[in-house]
Amino acid sequence: MTMMQQGIRRASNIIRMKAASCRSYNHVSNLSSKHNVGNSNFKRPQLRAFSSSGGSSSSSFSFGQFATFLGAGAVAFGGYNLLQWYMMSTQPSSDDYDGPVPPQAPIGTRVYFDMELDGRPIGRIVIGLHDLIVPKTCLNFKTLCENGKYEKSTFHRVIPNFMLQGGDYTRHNGTGGASIFPGQEKFADENFRLKHVGPGILSMANAGPNTNGSQFFITTVATPHLDNRHVVFGVVEEGWETVKAIERVGSRSGMTEKRVVIAKAGVVE
Repeated sequence: MTMMQQGIRRASNIIRMKAASCRSYNHVSNLSSKHNVGNSNFKRPQLRAFSSSGGSSSSSFSFGQFATFLGAGAVAFGGYNLLQWYMMSTQPSSDDYDGPVPPQAPIGTRVYFDMELDGRPIGRIVIGLHDLIVPKTCLNFKTLCENGKYEKSTFHRVIPNFMLQGGDYTRHNGTGGASIFPGQEKFADENFRLKHVGPGILSMANAGPNTNGSQFFITTVATPHLDNRHVVFGVVEEGWETVKAIERVGSRSGMTEKRVVIAKAGVVE
């Protein structure tokens, strides 16, 4: 049961307890009036029930019951908003991390890129893949790392405070690349279960729905506007300083000041 469900259940219990208390109170009052010795006409004073005409009403819903119901509603509403605030305040935010966000799902395969800037080695990036959630997408990426397709390819588009894009191993400009699947240069979106929740998310680049090939991107901030449009399938686990070094040579147009090359790619044993 989620915290929100627990809060709603508690609020419902409060309302039921208040209602039961009102029924018990009226029942006791009725018993008192019936057993009042020496005054058979005694009646406990009651406030008038609300009426749209301003006069008395035959309704049994008294002012006291209305006030109780209103108070219980206010408690429920306040509790619900307090729970919402708590849940939102404990959600991961890109501002909470000096690095990539934690994995959203179990990690299966791990792959690596050894990176260069203008031929100078700058470090290794290790990426964990969510094989159980998006197995086909992960198999495609893993195989491209293993069979050498990504080696000597570039990160052709780097936009600071957004993402690094690479994987075009044929044209190196964002117009090429292909999947590993025979007869399928592009393949369908597998699912959108994982989201672009913060820095370090690995996601498929595409040219619209169901056009996944070999191109991918790594986020450097949260990018929720890409949710349900691009398939998330991994997260950076090591080498964040290398990611940031690449980000620093990018520009608003996406062009890089230096040539960003994947010198070597493979699977972490």
